[in-house]
Amino acid sequence: MKTKVLLLFKLLIFNNLSFSFPLISSNEVCPCLEEFEFLKGYVERNHPAFGDNVNETNRVEYEEFVDLLFKAIQRDSINDHCIIYLKKYLAYFKDNHSQINDMGVQVDENDEESMKRFFSSSRFQQRERIPIDTEEIDAYLHSGNSELVEGIYESQDGTYKVALLRNQNGFRDYYGIILESQTRLWEPGQVKFELKKLDENLFEGFFYYKFYGLNYETVSLEENRLGTWIKLGASQNGQTFISPGNGQGQQLFEYKKIDEQTGYLAIRTFDGYFKNELDSLINAHENEILNLPHLIIDVRGNGGGSDALLAPFYPLFYTDTLKNELPQIYATQDNLITYQDLLQNLKADSLRYGRATIEHVEKMILKIQNAGEGEFVNMIDPVVSGIEEISFRFGTKDFIFKSTMGINNRYNLTYHPQKELLPSMPEKIVVLMDRGCASTCENFILLAHQSKKAITYGDNSGGYKGYGNVFSVKTPLGYNFKMSTTRYEQQAKFEFVGIPPKVRAVPNEDWIGKSLELFELEF
Repeated sequence: MKTKVLLLFKLLIFNNLSFSFPLISSNEVCPCLEEFEFLKGYVERNHPAFGDNVNETNRVEYEEFVDLLFKAIQRDSINDHCIIYLKKYLAYFKDNHSQINDMGVQVDENDEESMKRFFSSSRFQQRERIPIDTEEIDAYLHSGNSELVEGIYESQDGTYKVALLRNQNGFRDYYGIILESQTRLWEPGQVKFELKKLDENLFEGFFYYKFYGLNYETVSLEENRLGTWIKLGASQNGQTFISPGNGQGQQLFEYKKIDEQTGYLAIRTFDGYFKNELDSLINAHENEILNLPHLIIDVRGNGGGSDALLAPFYPLFYTDTLKNELPQIYATQDNLITYQDLLQNLKADSLRYGRATIEHVEKMILKIQNAGEGEFVNMIDPVVSGIEEISFRFGTKDFIFKSTMGINNRYNLTYHPQKELLPSMPEKIVVLMDRGCASTCENFILLAHQSKKAITYGDNSGGYKGYGNVFSVKTPLGYNFKMSTTRYEQQAKFEFVGIPPKVRAVPNEDWIGKSLELFELEF
């Protein structure tokens, strides 16, 4: 399998970026090469996925892959392209959490002096421009000679409208030219993105962010969508697509009553910074949630955050012993410094994060300090005495669970009858999930899957389950590099592919309406 991956990377690197760029002189210092060496060294020392992907059986293949990237960087004189090679390197390790991004330039659109500096900057001045003739473009797209991928596209938030047209050189096969822009930072005629065809309806995409940072990703044309771009006028299931406009303004947490039997709880983040907000919402609606037989929990688009926000849902989902895999920290000197920095930040805002979170991180630091360099250690202490009590709060009620260690680095949580009985309602829970549900949100899905009164509905989750606990790392060129520090050995099978729902949604289905139908089924 790794050989196939290496061959694909060879194809991507040589087909795209070795065609005509002048080779950098040996006397010149290439900033991208220095950045690449930094990234490579940091990942090899500190990434928990490195040893899972590079070992004695494929070490030579890995070194060949690195050499290909190194030579491609030497041949490429376009500074903006540096991020492409860095992203390709990180992709080798199959960790969705670890990413490196070019955030572009800093500019304040409301400050004219800032805008003047931006308009005179090399990034703005050097961005490719194409003379546009909208009548000519329209005539070509309706001539019958255009390809399926060509057409007029709009960004998902409605900010940009582009014409995607075929234009070949050694780097690309298509370019997206701006026709309309709702921001002054981009103007009609500028090339917003470029595509290189890999296969039928599969492309390498080179997309420029609002602030001119370059993003590299593989995208596919699926019905009317090309990544986050939407093809206008395309027919989808017999209906002409209409632009969705801007979907901003949603609350992070929301509760409402749908009918006399059903409540609806939306959780759009598990970010630890917003723990108090989620707790407050649950407190405010505790009686209603615990007195309605049906509950819809919507975690679509929830990119994850902190497992501390899952605590209220253990008593809500519980029907039998819950099994959880312990994450493992990759103990290195650099990762130790990362967690020590985290601890200082938590202490600086202790009222928000709480004493329990601070003590948890202090224990993790001690475990890393006591471990050998490059050793995996459990992020959470196994139960030393055999049984440990853990309290989970839903609203104003505390529920005590007993934790015991199981096999395969798992721990079991069991509820034993006590003064505070587990909630008898809701009797049935439907969880709405999609590809935007990632990381901690996927832990939430795994929790729901163990409940006899819950059913998941929607699409596969995002596939961020093999590795986690991401922290930012400063790079020489100032790119935004975020890297995992932990792994889940057993749950790595869900990395990239995601966790499937119990009931899969079909296109154009009314998700709330379908949820109400599911309540009529036996779970």
